[in-house]
Amino acid sequence: MALLDELHIRLRSLDDQEEGIRRERAAVLRAFVRAAGGVTEASGLLGMDPRTVVKLQRLDEIAMIVYRSGGTGTDPEGRVGERQREADSRWWRVARASRPKIRLLVVVDRGIVRRIWPVMDTPRWDENEAGKVALPLGERPLTSEEVAEHYPDLGIAIGDERPIRKGLLREHVPVDGAQAHRIVLAIPRSRI
Repeated sequence: MALLDELHIRLRSLDDQEEGIRRERAAVLRAFVRAAGGVTEASGLLGMDPRTVVKLQRLDEIAMIVYRSGGTGTDPEGRVGERQREADSRWWRVARASRPKIRLLVVVDRGIVRRIWPVMDTPRWDENEAGKVALPLGERPLTSEEVAEHYPDLGIAIGDERPIRKGLLREHVPVDGAQAHRIVLAIPRSRI
């Protein structure tokens, strides 16, 4: 049994190393894409298919952005109460496949980013009878400094303007700043 335990520990260590390399590769590739001027240019320089470049620069971790038009629920010192935490977390339609990828909940109220919550990594989310879920939020929203430190490529900060678009209740964005929409530039005009 000692051998199995040792091998299990080594496997976990290798998994951690692979994850670290994958994250570093994604960050370097994102920087390469920016420096090259876009996905099309980077894929040409690397001799890779543009879809592969897009895939390799993404971490598949997302932030769910929700748009509100009511009050922010914070006191004058900026503290958020349990009632507001509960209101922010509930009830959202989220595909099962997306749930493990969501790392942040960004709350936009009247066009301004008010709160950014960490979403806990848990296998089970509370679900109501309509199939909507309560996101497993952390105990408190992240501070501006925590967002900048842990999610430097998010491109969203507390206090940012983010105008509400008619009919849009929520959207998902990558936490790593990868830009998938640029892939459209790689399609030859003759095929459009």
